[in-house]
Amino acid sequence: MAGGCVWLGLVWATARPTAAASAATTVRAAATASTSPDPSASSVPAASAVPRPRIVRALIPYGRARRAQMAAYSRRHYGTATWRLHPRVVVLHFTAGSSYAGARAVFVSNARNLGELPGVAAHFIIAKDGTIYQLLSTRIRCRHTVGLNHRAIGIEMVQEAGRGSHWADRQILQRRRQIRAALRLVRYLRAKFSIRMRNVIGHAMANRSPLFKDLEGWRNDHTDWLVQDVRTFRRRLAALH
Repeated sequence: MAGGCVWLGLVWATARPTAAASAATTVRAAATASTSPDPSASSVPAASAVPRPRIVRALIPYGRARRAQMAAYSRRHYGTATWRLHPRVVVLHFTAGSSYAGARAVFVSNARNLGELPGVAAHFIIAKDGTIYQLLSTRIRCRHTVGLNHRAIGIEMVQEAGRGSHWADRQILQRRRQIRAALRLVRYLRAKFSIRMRNVIGHAMANRSPLFKDLEGWRNDHTDWLVQDVRTFRRRLAALH
């Protein structure tokens, strides 16, 4: 464990980072900000005009007990005891692992994370071959991003951490089937839930979201999907027809 990160085959939810980790994250964010055009204000596509991509249902166990755990977590961190999700944000992640099966196994385990239940999970995993797996209903909250689990849909993309977050993001952006699937899925979710382009973010951007909230004072120290890489993703998303 370093900087509050928990390693379970994947890098996941975080707690209070060290001062060094916080400073490093701030410096990285400033260094990676780009002055190139960012289509953050682009209009949300009409739901009737956006086809649903092919999605394989692979739902993980998330019954009454785990929903109750999520409601209790939400009460502690967001002030309202509910497991129901009304999405306003899409958060991009990568798994820091090499397979869909490995990531899904972590979600199924419902192991304590930072001493709390439920365990971590995400709504979708996109494999390297472009297969989109849905693990949870987009109406159910799960733990994938500190401070935004009450507002966000989480999308994981299978990718090893390798030489660092920017390198890993670029591998996904250059992997044709996987990135096309991700773009189509996010376009569909934006249309379905009227999500603004500026609310399509990377995990590394979560602390700066205007919708960020955590009553326990937790913060993210993740760097998956850095600002400049999300801007590339948004530009491709805006150009998608």
